[in-house]
Amino acid sequence: MTSIDLIYNSGFAWYSKGDSHVKGFAHLPDGKFLTGESLLESFIASPDLDGFNSRVQEANGMFSVIVSVEGYVWLGVDRMRSFPVFYSLPGKSGLQISDSVDKIISSTGEWKMNVPARDEFLATGYVTGNETLAEGIFQVQAAEIVEINTSDEPNGKRINSSVYSSYRSTMSVPERPSTSSSGRLVDKLIQITDRISERLVSSLGSRTAVIELSGGYDSRLVASMLKKHNYSQLISFSYGREGNPDMIRAEEVAGKLGIKFIPIIYTGDMIRGFHSDQEFLEYVRFSSNKTSMFFMQEYFAMKYLVDEGLIPSDAVFIPGHSGDFFAGSQLIKHGLHDGDEPVESTIRRIYDTKYAWNKPAEPVKKSMMDRIGRTLADKDIVPGAIPYTVHEDWDLKEKLAKFIVNSSNIFAWFGFEYRLPLYDYDLQDFFRDLSYEYKLGKKLYDKYLTENIFNEFDINFENELQPDEKIQRKARLKGKIKSILPDSLIPTTVSRQDPIFYYEITDTLRKNLAERGIDIRIQGNSYNSLIVQWYIKHLEAESAGS
Repeated sequence: MTSIDLIYNSGFAWYSKGDSHVKGFAHLPDGKFLTGESLLESFIASPDLDGFNSRVQEANGMFSVIVSVEGYVWLGVDRMRSFPVFYSLPGKSGLQISDSVDKIISSTGEWKMNVPARDEFLATGYVTGNETLAEGIFQVQAAEIVEINTSDEPNGKRINSSVYSSYRSTMSVPERPSTSSSGRLVDKLIQITDRISERLVSSLGSRTAVIELSGGYDSRLVASMLKKHNYSQLISFSYGREGNPDMIRAEEVAGKLGIKFIPIIYTGDMIRGFHSDQEFLEYVRFSSNKTSMFFMQEYFAMKYLVDEGLIPSDAVFIPGHSGDFFAGSQLIKHGLHDGDEPVESTIRRIYDTKYAWNKPAEPVKKSMMDRIGRTLADKDIVPGAIPYTVHEDWDLKEKLAKFIVNSSNIFAWFGFEYRLPLYDYDLQDFFRDLSYEYKLGKKLYDKYLTENIFNEFDINFENELQPDEKIQRKARLKGKIKSILPDSLIPTTVSRQDPIFYYEITDTLRKNLAERGIDIRIQGNSYNSLIVQWYIKHLEAESAGS
């Protein structure tokens, strides 16, 4: 027996035909934009798994698809896992498939905490691989296709999965970009972003685009792309405490681009009592889905925009994730070098840089590193890949997919579609195969932006480039020293003057648990460490029925 129960239709709705379902949109190589019925028809037209795999690979967009064929169910998601899909192994309750872990739990009757996944979640804010916080319930990973055998064959393998795309690169890439001049590379990047802009505009269909402007380059690029292509239905917003320098810069950018700007000042009154609000608790259930940390940064801004009626009901939100990652921002930050290294060194680096929110106890450390090793092996579809791109591939499929991309579901929760144009496959592929020398310090990306995009609109400002290599190396050394200090010596407080108002938001969660006799604390100066601890305590109380 197979049960497919899809419950989340806010923002992006599931389109269904028989026992097959799709959510999202995609651009095809021939230029067609597909969504709803046309997108599902494209996927179910494949007579076999190989054909289905090919169609998923060529679909450039944000989507999840479930196709039922005789004796099998095929599950596929885009490269970023935009819309999570979960499944349980066939058992007493049959095969369960849903976009909600809790929906599967309600069908099976009970759930048990996946303890290794819990320890990992506390350290990172997400569960790696195909696991979730619930034992026996699994997720379709970024760029993964899962085939589930639903027949009664006693000896048939029930689950087959494969990764269809990689961000790993090799030196054997034909005409590797390092042989080109920076000018030719910039020209190519201009052509790519022009194509992305055209695809973005075609997908908007004249609806209002709402740009989440920060003080950084990525959201500024998104705004510039739309202005360059004469898209007029634009609104921008930013949020945080009074005097937030990012909000001030965002307003400057919006003014020079001629885009309406909505500043949202966070105050104590705005956040008061949110932890006990049923809408917030349902958002937590939807956003985290026993897999990823729920984000609080935009929650109050979105609530304000909706409650005050400041945006059209059919608006499309566009945050500026994550051009800097693809451009190479992580290379110096994490000490990624252009040379050989054993996989053990890659594992250790990932552990040191990504597992820091609530440092696992020493006996747990080995099991966490073993988990990293397994996820790296599962993604190994590019033999002989350059080691630093192995790290980047893990980062993309784990942290970015389950943490950064997942954070954008805040827009869907409030009823809006959203776009992530800087995750466009053309841009990913360009930077994946770009030589190390042009990615180091985001060299090519910053040159392209400052000289070819921002200069045109007079939105270059002083002292904005990424800190140089010397400064970043010092910061990385401090991080390494802190990672080996005993807990008693690690700072457990953070500045109350954070620009976002995160001190007050997370302190509300801490006090909420303190009132129930549960003490949690910040570790390593991270507000997110409080959020993940609160969430785990929330789940433990929920499972206990309190």
